[in-house]
Amino acid sequence: MLEFISWIILFILGYLIIFFAADVFLDNLKEICTIYGISPFISGALILGVDPEETIASVIAAINGLSYIALGNVIGNSIIALTLCFAIPAFFYKTEFKSIPQFYFTLLYTCMILALVGLLILSSLFIIGIVVLLLYFVYFYTNLKHISNIRSDNNKIESDKRIVNNILTKKSKPKTILLIILSFLFIILGGELLIISTEQIILLTHIPESFFGFVLIAFVTNVEELTLLIKSIKKHSVEIGLGGMIGKVFWNLAMTFGISALILLNIDFVWILLWNWVVLFVLVAYFNLIIKKKTLNWKNGVVLSLIFSIFLIINISSIMS
Repeated sequence: MLEFISWIILFILGYLIIFFAADVFLDNLKEICTIYGISPFISGALILGVDPEETIASVIAAINGLSYIALGNVIGNSIIALTLCFAIPAFFYKTEFKSIPQFYFTLLYTCMILALVGLLILSSLFIIGIVVLLLYFVYFYTNLKHISNIRSDNNKIESDKRIVNNILTKKSKPKTILLIILSFLFIILGGELLIISTEQIILLTHIPESFFGFVLIAFVTNVEELTLLIKSIKKHSVEIGLGGMIGKVFWNLAMTFGISALILLNIDFVWILLWNWVVLFVLVAYFNLIIKKKTLNWKNGVVLSLIFSIFLIINISSIMS
């Protein structure tokens, strides 16, 4: 019992290190970027969409041979990001937002189809990893090209700066860069503690590795995003939170999945992977419809909550079977 409690404490400690180090990392990264006048949606997609703690957790899991945690975290984290993080504020606020180019969803669909191929055809995982990583650089380059077209709206940009980083502190650039480097190193440390403790908890409790990856780790690593999105909605600057979520999901499916795939090389097929992929695909398609209507309300919250419930049922059932 004492051993189990010790690993639980180590798991919590690992996540807390990631959580607070990620705050420092993103805050300072955002501070560097906001001075160049990046637009609301683009700043969210490029800056808030960068999710190093997810990548570190999945990559370390892949290195340690925990393939279902590595890929489960990618899919499960994306599902929770698009369900709970939007369903909860949808019940309290009716949110309207600007149109978002279909380009982003085209990339998401492409990454998801490639991921499915990688899961079904074992020998293709390495090639798929390279392709999705290249897609992320296409995404990044395309966003950079659009930055110059939307710098003129200075008032909106100033508002978005306050949303991204409540009060921008005036630090020297070297100090800000140093904080970025140090916080990233702490993220690596926290990720290592998280995965080491996870391995031991799985052994002691016999919790299926897939459930831990799809649900538990994916859930706790979305707390920061949920807080940010609710804050951006309350301050009527939902575009930055929306951009952050879409950027985060694409980061998961391209960067995190790509690096993990290159490390794993292959993974044994299990049905739980396919069912979770189906849930995510349906979710992305539904979210695409929400974006086209430019409105998020309580009805969307009900549907998103239902999808989240199906996701939970699928993964809880995997424990009982």
